[in-house]
This record gives sequence, C-alpha cells and structure tokens, in this order.
Amino acid sequence: MLNAPVTRRRWLAVLLTLGCALGCVAALPACTGGGPAQGEPQGRPAIEDTDSEPAADVSGTTLRVLAGSEVQDMLPILEDAEAELGISVELEYMGTLDGTEAVMAGEGDYDATWFPSNAYMSLFDEKGLLVSQETSIMRTPVVLGVRADRAAELGWDEESPTWAEVVDAAASGEFSYGMSSPVSSNSGFSALVELATALSGTGVAISADDVSLVAADLTRFARGQALTSGSSGWLMEAYDKDASAVDGIFNYESLILQDEGLVEVIPQDGVITADYPLTLLSGRGEDAEAAYRALVDYLRRDDVQRRIADETLRRTDATTPDDARMVFEIPFPNRLETVRALLSSWVSDVRKPANMVFQIDTSGSMEGERLDALKAALVSLTDTGADGTTSLLTFQPREMVHFVEFGSEIKSEKDLEVAADGDLSDVRAYVEGLRTAGNTAIYGTLQHSLELAAQSRSDDNVTSVVLFSDGENTDYPGIAEFSSWYEATPEVQGIPVYAILFGEASRAEMEQLTQLTGGRAFDATGGDLTAAFKEIRGYL
Repeated sequence: MLNAPVTRRRWLAVLLTLGCALGCVAALPACTGGGPAQGEPQGRPAIEDTDSEPAADVSGTTLRVLAGSEVQDMLPILEDAEAELGISVELEYMGTLDGTEAVMAGEGDYDATWFPSNAYMSLFDEKGLLVSQETSIMRTPVVLGVRADRAAELGWDEESPTWAEVVDAAASGEFSYGMSSPVSSNSGFSALVELATALSGTGVAISADDVSLVAADLTRFARGQALTSGSSGWLMEAYDKDASAVDGIFNYESLILQDEGLVEVIPQDGVITADYPLTLLSGRGEDAEAAYRALVDYLRRDDVQRRIADETLRRTDATTPDDARMVFEIPFPNRLETVRALLSSWVSDVRKPANMVFQIDTSGSMEGERLDALKAALVSLTDTGADGTTSLLTFQPREMVHFVEFGSEIKSEKDLEVAADGDLSDVRAYVEGLRTAGNTAIYGTLQHSLELAAQSRSDDNVTSVVLFSDGENTDYPGIAEFSSWYEATPEVQGIPVYAILFGEASRAEMEQLTQLTGGRAFDATGGDLTAAFKEIRGYL
C-alpha cells in the first residue's frame, strides 16, 4: 500500500488563467485540477442507461487485461473488486507503445487493456474496430520532481520554469536528471512530447516537420540526462537508492509525490496527463463485457475513487482543487508519423549514445536450443526492418557495442561502433559464429567486462553491462570475492549490470549482483529470450 498524500505546492494562478485562455483559443484540452480535463474521458462512456436494469451475474468470469506496469499499485483495490464481484482479473504487463502495437496487430488473447493512455492507440486506424468501450479511471500528469535543495538553488520551488529554462539548465550542466526511455515507457515518451511541443512554439500539436526544428534543443536537453530506465517504477527505485546521483527526475506526479525529498515542478508551458482508460476490446463476448462493466462501475464508485486518490496519489473524481495543482495540458501528436519521427530522432541523433558491454555465456550447457534462442535474441537487436517501435530497439548509430563471449574463460571479444548508416552486418556475423564449450566463469569475466566498460565511459555516453548466463558460476572468483573486488574498485562503480535470468541461473546471486551494481534482473526463465533482450534495451 502506498503512502498517504503529501502537501502539494501551489503556483501562480495568473499563469494558469493565461494558460487556460490560450488553450481554449487554440482548441486544446483545457487546464485541469482535481476534475477531468475537457477532452479527457469523463468517467463512463456514452452507452445506454442501464441503471434500471438488474445487475448482470458476472461470478466466475475471468477478465484478461494487458496493462502498463504502473497499475501494479492498484492490485489491493482490484483484489477487493474481485472478492465483491466474484470475477478474476488477470493482468499481463507491457509498455504502452509496445502493448498498443501488439493489440493493434491482434497479438495475444486479451479482453481489455489498461495503459496510462490511449493517445498512441488513437493514432491507429484500427482502433475503431478493435475497441468497444473505454473509461478513464484515474489521472496523473507527467511532471518534474527536483531535490528540495536543488529546487531552492534554481528558484524552481518558488516559480516554475519554462521548458526552455529547463533545457538551458540541463545544457549548462546546472541540472542533471533521470528519465525513462521514450521508446518503452509512457512517462518518458510523454516528457519528450511535452518538451518538443513546448519548444516548437506553435501552440498546437507538434508535427513531423517540427521535429527537425527542435532537434538542436532536444540535444542540449539530453546533455543533462544521467539516469535512464525502461520503466517509471524502476526509475524511482534507482533514484531512491542514490538521490545524489541526479538533481531531479521526470515521472508521474503520483510517484513524485511519494518522495518527500522531491519538490513537484510543473513547467509553465504545460504537461501531458495520463488518464488510465480501462478499455474493452471488441468481440470478447457478453460475459467479458458484463465483467468489464461491473469492474468499471466498481472503480468509478465514489468510495473507491476516494481510495484510489488516497492510496495511489493519482487524481480522481474525489480529488478537490485544494488537493491537486492545476496543470495546462499540452496536446498529443495527432499523426502516427509524428510520433515515429520524434522517437527516431531521439534514439538515433539526440540522446546520449549507449556504451554497452554484452557478456555472453556460451558454455557447454548452452548447446542446442539454448544457443539458437540466444542467437535469435541478439540478431533481433539488428533487425532494422522491424515494424513500429520495435525497430528503435535495435543497435543505433553512434552506439558502442562490446561483446565478451565466455565459458571457462574469455573466448572471444568484438568491439563495434554503429556507423551512421546503421549497418549491423558485423554484429550478425559475430553472433552467428558463437560456439559452445567450457564451464561458466561468470564473475572473473565480469571483472573484465566492467573494466572494459569503464575505459570507454564518459559524461557523453550511457554506460552499462548486460550479463547473460544460463547457469550458476562454476569457477573462482565467486559472488563474495567479486563483491569485495567491486567495493575496492571505484572506477567501475556506477556502471549498472543488467542480468538476464535463464536456464539454471541463480536468481539469488543475480539479484544480489544487480542490487550491488545498481542494475536490474530480467526474468527469461520462461524461455522468451528475445523479449528479455528487447526489454533490456529500454535501460541502455
């Protein structure tokens, strides 16, 4: 259960009045406080009045929902809904953009979706056929949380900056920040859209033509990024482990407000609000529709709206103007080509390039299907012809990729800087040449991988190590000796190790390792290595 609400700072009403006036003139979504914005889903969708009809019996119905990982904090409320309604809600988690594309492509067997936003989904022509009903359950804008001491030094605790002022502070080295990947996380993507739209200065939704015009300022902004993540939740966890690593983070207001050391900063020229629409997909049958309606009615109930606001710190119909700061809404792009142009520019040209060491286990136990799965997963990161956002998870121009293949010892190494044309044939050739032999010397090899990463680490790149192994360490040193070496080697500290759990790999050791280095473990024990490698790219 999350913490109770904390007091929120209020800012100058005159800015809000002016912002709302401009927004109305431009026919943009209106300024919002506690209640829904004009243009936001207003609670229940427009369907026939069924108040006089007896409630349908939905007992025993299972509702399969593809959701953003952000709604995991709603599990206690969903458990109470299940107990009262007699239904079962099965959640499967996926990033908003990836999940939307999966649903649009007809992948998976889902009755509903519950992403932070359906704005991206609305850009697809298929939405009208694939979506039956959608209802906003709760809301939270994507804002900036700044450490209290730095907010005071920058003056942002008294007067919110413009987005241009945030860019200037980041470019000058005055302000460092953490932000999740716009390709894999809705909060990161929303922050990027907020920034690009404000910098375009048009007052309307950003277009594909505007992207090139703001690229230089986006590059200046990217200089300040010192912490990256594939999800908004892990971003908060990483910040909480070391709040001194950055001056602030871009994230959902509901997460920012949980940290009393952060001051909520809402740029003057606007933000984007996630409205969490619970969405019923078409053709799922009467039982699924009845269960969906029952769940929506439960979540929209006054007492439950109050509980959501109290426990998750999101805005609901129970939120009053005294509880929540007003925000000026920035419009979401209205064309799919704009979204893809913005993401492509960010990944290929704007952000700090990734500096990655992939430590790959090809010990004897990897023989056969396991090696085939590993090769397929690595080759998927070279598939520049993939559809949608998947193509942006491939290795990108300007990035450095170092491969360290190991068994009982280091068997081969390959360094590659991705050229401007994005040619990845050398990576594919190297991967296809991997062969199995030997034991599993994880930690001795990892010392070398970290030292290699440290040699090319700089303020101008994002450096990390990816460790893949299908078994437990068999050679000296072990995890204890590695931990002692790590603590005594300051030049490698601060480089996160992201470990992929596969086969018989020790979960306990990999979690201990990632906790030590500030990384994260990714579970591929179910066998889907390709999905794990693609997910991990959001952190690199």
